[in-house]
Amino acid sequence: MGVALVRRALAAVLLAGAALVTTGAAPAEERTMLEAFDRVLTAMSYAAAGLAVFAIAWAGFVLMAEGSEERGGGRAKSAVFLAVVGLVLVLSAKGIATLLRHGVIPSLPTP
Repeated sequence: MGVALVRRALAAVLLAGAALVTTGAAPAEERTMLEAFDRVLTAMSYAAAGLAVFAIAWAGFVLMAEGSEERGGGRAKSAVFLAVVGLVLVLSAKGIATLLRHGVIPSLPTP
């Protein structure tokens, strides 16, 4: 259920952003949409950070249950790696959006 909710929110934001680019919205509407997009990315960043902490704690429990001698803690290591990679992806999306918003990276031209 949580993944479906995230997918719906992301689809809504992407559709709104695509409509904004294609229609050439007024500056006030564009600013409002960018602020909403920024709030969604901020919420996703907080959620990803919380989930990463939970996943790393869970990996610690898995490592304790399996023992460090068997297979070198393969499941626990992969859980930590995937949690960190997921956190980096979400935070990099937030960073790229911030760079675009402040004009460091030029955005796509409006047709």
